[in-house]
Order: sequence, then structure tokens, then C-alpha cells
Amino acid sequence: MKYVTKSLVEEYFRSSDVYHEESAELRKIPTITVDNYIVLGQLTALRFLEWVCLNPGGVVALPTGKTPEFFIKWMQYYLANWEKETQGGLLEKVGLKGKKPDFRSLYFFQLDEFFPINPEHERSFLHFVKKFYLDNFGFDPAKTRLINTNYLNDEQKRILGNVQSLEELFAEGIDLSLRIQKPTAEVEIHRQRAIRLFDEFCQSYEAEIRDLGGIGFFLGGIGPDGHIAFNVAGSSHYSHTRLTGINYETQATAATDLGGIELVRKKAVITMGLETITYNPDTVAVIMAAGQSKSQVTANAIQQPAQLLYPATVLQKLPNARFFITRSATTELKLSSKVVESLYKKEILAPGYPQKLVVDACLEHHAELKNVPAKVQAESEKLQLAQTISGQPADKLLSDTFAAIDTKIAKGLEGLKNQRFLHTGPHHDDIELAYFPLLHHLVRSKENENHFVYCTSGFTSVTNDYLRFCFEALGKNIDCGRLDYFIGYKHLFLADGAQDDITGYLQGIAHQDKDTQSLFVSARLARNIAIHLGTGNVETVRNFIHENITLINQLQAGRREPEMIQVFKGWLREFEAELVWAHFGIGKDRVHHLRLPFYTADIFPQYPDQTKDVVPILNLLQTIRPTVITLALDPEGSGPDTHFKTLIALSEAIDKYAAEHPEIPLQIWGYRNVWSRFKIHEVNMIVPISLNSFAVLHNMFNACFLSQRSASFPSYEYDGSFSELAQRVWVEQYEHLTRLMGQEYFYESEDPMKRRSYGAIYLKTMSYKEFADYMKPVRRLLNMKDTLTQ
Repeated sequence: MKYVTKSLVEEYFRSSDVYHEESAELRKIPTITVDNYIVLGQLTALRFLEWVCLNPGGVVALPTGKTPEFFIKWMQYYLANWEKETQGGLLEKVGLKGKKPDFRSLYFFQLDEFFPINPEHERSFLHFVKKFYLDNFGFDPAKTRLINTNYLNDEQKRILGNVQSLEELFAEGIDLSLRIQKPTAEVEIHRQRAIRLFDEFCQSYEAEIRDLGGIGFFLGGIGPDGHIAFNVAGSSHYSHTRLTGINYETQATAATDLGGIELVRKKAVITMGLETITYNPDTVAVIMAAGQSKSQVTANAIQQPAQLLYPATVLQKLPNARFFITRSATTELKLSSKVVESLYKKEILAPGYPQKLVVDACLEHHAELKNVPAKVQAESEKLQLAQTISGQPADKLLSDTFAAIDTKIAKGLEGLKNQRFLHTGPHHDDIELAYFPLLHHLVRSKENENHFVYCTSGFTSVTNDYLRFCFEALGKNIDCGRLDYFIGYKHLFLADGAQDDITGYLQGIAHQDKDTQSLFVSARLARNIAIHLGTGNVETVRNFIHENITLINQLQAGRREPEMIQVFKGWLREFEAELVWAHFGIGKDRVHHLRLPFYTADIFPQYPDQTKDVVPILNLLQTIRPTVITLALDPEGSGPDTHFKTLIALSEAIDKYAAEHPEIPLQIWGYRNVWSRFKIHEVNMIVPISLNSFAVLHNMFNACFLSQRSASFPSYEYDGSFSELAQRVWVEQYEHLTRLMGQEYFYESEDPMKRRSYGAIYLKTMSYKEFADYMKPVRRLLNMKDTLTQ
């Protein structure tokens, strides 16, 4: 099928893309860059609407998950306001006029799906497609092709051993090697038949797409390994629709949705292949990428030659393939010298950009700042560009960069006194994974006051299995009388005895006694239940426990759970955080839990509400009167969405607090941890850390964060504990410093803090005014979002 591919929408947005003109030659797939992920959704929605108007009867494939959130919201907005927007609105400006596009004429094909998964599961892609695309856009069900990996007709059930579903058949996991192995048991015969049955389904699915001429409009995101659909790194560019396995990076990304990586590892997937997507040479293939965390995989797809390691490079052969990306996703993209000069002159690039170029040049050529060979100085394009935009010679740039890093390290070694710190965390391990070693020094000073606040309940980080384990342990400790014997029910059900739970647990750590530690987890859980029920009767608590064990056993991982289950999980996370700071003698009264309601398990979480989310933070600020506030400064679209939305709520509260207390010389310390990284030029405080700090971190993490021991919701970067990943980040940052400053800078220093360092923490410290300026792009984003609700 021949499609109309010309786009006035792209021309409109390209005209305001400051990155585009002179850098196009560096890119093998054209890109359009926009300010933030809300504008990204708008651009994508307009391009899709334009294509649908021009190509009635076409074949489309759209993405699932969090990537298309604002694509969907803008589609809903434009379809609801079509007449208004085509008569003086943006639709008219980009050339869209006349009647609404006819979605009933289109053929819709689902891109991919987990295998197997119940289609009623809230995180199944089929459920997503029905809820957000079919019900909202008006596709014709008769022309819609879905991937149901759990459905069996009566005949199929019979030949598969009378199972009711594929989830039942593959409850222990799926082994695709059964395709070619000889089954050794009856259940393996049935599983082999099921695999072959869906191999046939995939072949038929592929044939139907080809019979219609191939996909006409493909929209997708890009995964942490560069995958599109479920075509992970290493997938053949000639791959078809198939039943296949997925790699660790993709499993880790899906862990939150499906209730833990242990469960994801039991599944395979069905996905369109790379050749399926690119079969029609007229296909308009759009990849959306938002956030700094997507910058490297985006750069690989756009700039690297076509190769199996980077699946999205297959799109290079399509004349109408496009990357629509946010500004923060461009950090690893090469820019022409002319574009860099222009952006720097317009102050679009940060003032520290010459320093970035100098650092990148030295790391690239393995040269120390004080000893860059003349040949490198003469031949390095980045050093030459740094000289051009700064107007400074190379020697001065190199010495200034050395001095700047030295100043940052000196600041990290300074001891602060007479400060009231409010350390804020979106989740209960974010502070610890960002700058735990620094806290060793901050809390030792008697002149400093330290408070810790956790903005959300963190319930999504606790598996059903761990919750069940804790409830069953509590039930046993009550039934055998152990709780009463060691603690006493009369004391246990007093709210002001909560500090004793912490002390008892830490004594268990000191004695290396796991049973004592478990006992005091039960004590805290029992205390919370008694307070919740308003009872001092142990039988009431006992009955409540057993009722909820029954409820927990009925839960399906990843599916929406009762609000009370979320509360239980939050209790466990909060106790873990209190244990951490008790290591430093900081009592429960200095650890605050806000449980902000914007935090939900919805696929598209809410944005913070002024009354429900901002006011509680402001009230806490008014009570504590901090002089230093720390916060997660993750850029939009990077890492957990909760980090960025917590930042929004915090910034609103800080604005009001600063306005009401101009006499306080407020400082803001921005941190990042395992989810995103600062570059050296972005920070002004570097804290060297020792091997001992690593050991203390691991001991603390393993002793306190019991719900995280199994790493059920890990980072896609590392298959293991978050504390181990944090160490890797800090060591990598330190290695960059030693390459730039020279090892003797540390090992021969008179300062023992430098000599003993093996890692480094990066922090961005700001005055309130600097923080307000930093948040201006976020405010633009929020203003854009408000357009959708007007």
C-alpha cells in the first residue's frame, strides 16, 4: 500500500527546533527536538492525526506503557476540541482542517504482549490497548488485531491437557527450548504444543500484516537497551512476529508492572519483528524519547551504523523514520560546532558548557588536565570548540577546569555547622543511595540538626510475597506467645512505644540475631495494626491478621490491590527508613512520613495537588524551619516518575516557604542516585568517600531494607542490590576524577580524606534564587500540562 507521508506538522515543529538545522548531517535518522515530554506528546499526536487524515484505510501500530501518556492525552484533547482547534487553533496552523479523521477506516495491530498474561490484568498490553486506544479513538473492532496470550478455545484446552489458561500451564515459567527438545514428561508435551500453537499464531499475524501492505504508521518508545517493541539488543533486522525471550534490561524495566522481576523472568513475549515494522518502505515510523536516561540509546540509534546491537538502527532504511525527542534526551547527540556556538551565544547551553567540552576531551583522550599533550590540544575538536565559544586559550581552559574541580572537592570536604537540614526522599532508600557516606559527617556535628522526610509511602517497592511473609511471621509470634513474652501486649499497643521497636531491632543486629530482628518487625506491624483498629485487644489484632493473610493470598502480582494493602506495605517501608537513621542515634521524632496521595500505582500517575500534596510539605517546612533542603534533582523523563513529581511538589512548597521567611539563607542541595547521573560540569560539590563508607552502606542496606534484599524491582543497569549499584556509580565518578586530576592529586595529598578516597559523590548546591531559576523549565512544562485540563 502506498501512503502519503508529507508532513506540515513536522515542518512547523522543525522550524522552532534550535538543534536541527546544522546538525542534521550528523544524524542517520532525522530528529525533531522539543522542550519537554508534554510538548513531545503534542507533536506526536498532531503527526498521527495528520497521517490518519491523509491515509484512510491505513494500518497502524501504537505503543503501550508510560511512554505514550501525553500522546494519548493530546489525542483526547484534539478529538474533543476539533472544531475549535481547526478554526484558529494549532490544528489550523499545522494545516489540519475539515472533518475529524475517521479511525474506523484504519486497521490496528497490537505491537507486543507478555506471554502468557491474563488480558484482564491491568498491566497487560491488551488491556492498555482496549482502555486507551480502542475505547478512546474509535477504531473498528472488526479491523483490530489483538494479541491474547492467555486465550484457549475448547479444542485447544483439550489438546493441552484440559488446562483452563496458559498462565496455569506455564505457572512455573516458560522454557522456549522445548521447541526443539524432546519432552520427558506429559506436562512438557502440553507446553511444547502450546509454544507451537502460538508460533502458528505469530506466523498468521505476520501474514495478515503483510497482506494489508505492512504497517503504515508505527509509533514506539525505546527501551534501556535500545529495544523497540520487544526487539531487544541483538535482534535480527530481518525478524518477524514471534514468540521469544527478553533480556535482563527489559525484564528489570517490566518488574514494577508485573510485581517483581522474579515473575517477569517466568514469562516470554510475543512481538512484531523489526522487518515487520519496516516491511513497507513508506512506513512513517516515529520513536518518542524523553529524558536524559534515554540520551545514549537515542544517540546510538541515530548516529551509529545499522547493527544488531542497536535495534532501532533498522529504521535508518526508512525514508520516513523520525525520532521525536525532548531537549534532555539530546545530551549524548553530536551537535555541529555551528549549532553549539549559536546555542551558547543564546544562553540555551549552560555557562559551564566549555568546562563540559574540556572534561569530555580529556576523558576521551585519557589525558590529565595538567598534562594534555600538544597534539591532543591541536587535534581535539572539543577543545577547539571550547576555545571558540569561551574566547579562552586551551591552557587557561585546562587550568581553570582543574581549579574548578579542585574547588568543588574542597567544598565537599568542608564541615558545615549550625545548619538545620531537611533531607527529603521520594522513596525510602533514595537519600541513602545518593549521599549516605556524607551523612556520616553531617550527623556527627552537635551544632547541626538533621530531619528526614519521605514524601511517599513507597508501597510499590514491596512485593506481595514479602508482605505475606511479614504477616505470617506476626501471626506465628502472636499464636506462640512470643510477642507477649518479650514485649508485652499492654506496652506493645501503645503508640508512644514505637521507638522501642527500633531499639529492639538494632539490638538484634548487634547480637547478629535474625530471630530478634524478625520479632521487632512483627512488633512494629502489630503496633500499627492496633493503632489503625483503635484496639488493645490481641484477639482483634489476631483476627485482623488472619483475614488479611487470606486476602494477600488472593492477590495477583502487578494487579490493582486494595488500598489497605498499600498501607501495610507503606508501614514496612517506613519502619525500614527509621532503622537507618537510628544507626546514627536519630530518633523516630526526626523521621517524617508524608504519604503524599499523588503517589499511586496507576499507569499514568497523578501530578501533585496544591492542597493534598504541597500543603503538607509546607507545614513541615514551617515546623522545622530548615536552612538546607536536600532533594532528588532527576531531570524529567529520567528514572522513576515519582522523583520528578516529588520535585514538583517540593518546589511549590519551597517557593512559599522562601517567600514567608526571607531572613533564612536557604540552600538547596540537589542529588541524584542510581537512576540518573550528574556530569562533572553540572555540580559544584564533590565529596570523596572511603572504602569504609562502602562497607557501612552495604551493612546498613542489608540490615534495614529487608523488603529490598531480593532486588525484586532492580535497576536495568545492574542485576543486584541497589547499594552495590550505588557503589559502582560512586567508583566510576571517582575514576573520572583521577583521570582528570591525576592519581597523585589524591594519593599524595596532605588531606587524609583525599588519600583514603575510592569513590566520589556529586551534588549540586544552590541558593533559593538559583533553584527557582533551575525550575523554570519545569514550570513551563506544568503550564503546558494545564492546557489539557482547560
